[in-house]
Amino acid sequence: MTKVSVIIPAYNVESYIGRCLTSTVNQSLKEIEIIVINDGSTDNTLNVINKFCSLDNRIKVIDSKNNGVSAARNYGLSRSTGKYIFYIDADDWIETNALKEMYEVAEENNADIVIANAYIDYDNGKLVPYIDGKLTCDEPLKDFLIGNIRPSVSTKLYRRDLFTYNNIRHFEKIRIGEDLLVNFFLILHAKKIIKIEKFFLHYIQRQKSAIHSYQESMYDIYIVLDKIEKFLKENNLYEKYKNEFFYLKYMHTYYYRVVLSPNINSTHKYFYKRWIKEKDCYLGNNYLLEFLMKEKYINRVIEKLYRTNYFLGLTVGILKENIKKFIK
Repeated sequence: MTKVSVIIPAYNVESYIGRCLTSTVNQSLKEIEIIVINDGSTDNTLNVINKFCSLDNRIKVIDSKNNGVSAARNYGLSRSTGKYIFYIDADDWIETNALKEMYEVAEENNADIVIANAYIDYDNGKLVPYIDGKLTCDEPLKDFLIGNIRPSVSTKLYRRDLFTYNNIRHFEKIRIGEDLLVNFFLILHAKKIIKIEKFFLHYIQRQKSAIHSYQESMYDIYIVLDKIEKFLKENNLYEKYKNEFFYLKYMHTYYYRVVLSPNINSTHKYFYKRWIKEKDCYLGNNYLLEFLMKEKYINRVIEKLYRTNYFLGLTVGILKENIKKFIK
């Protein structure tokens, strides 16, 4: 019996895929299948995958045109046979006991989702903890909307039935925020979620895409949020989760992309202008007030300056970033 299906989308990662596959085939849990989707790579990625495939018959290779990470995950999901699903990006890697420990916790607790922590690995060897799955109440969806459960799919083990029974698939036309959207529906339908305080995933910090392409795809976050808002309204959940939803929207369209990202470009200003038009919706939101009270003083100052004038906030934000670079 296949206990876990590991799904790995791979696009032009010849320098990284070997480390990822090594960490996967060496898992202490042996009853796994490894589904690698070569997403139209133009470098030596497919050759590296095939070498691993010739040495381990648990590896299945899907060679496809470049359709994006969500389509690749859907290909892998449709070919999977494991009781659980684990996603990992081809430039990341996992600790040897990751799948065994997450699988055993899922089985012992009859859980639909098991969440673990990760490290962000930098080129200089620095490891920054990435904490996921802070469960503060009996409503995981609320914890998800306020950021206690992170949108990443790679820190989670999912029961495959959660996808198949609820007809959940990855959204293929969305480039930024696709993990946020699919996790919204998975967490909504999950009957039991367990968090374990282990660090299993190593998320490699590197430049993954061209700046221009990334800036264009950033607008997709509004599609994601519109879909979530529409679902909440159509299912009579909007009033119940309204404050949590607006906190989610504030963080992903204004705080992360304007306050913490001082870039002189049309994308930055577009996000700012949209927030200004909607800012009255955020007045009195207790989640926002609590969050800002705990934030660093300089970030609170920049946030307030943006509320007054775009160029004041931008100027101080750029100054802050330049000082950080100078110190480094």
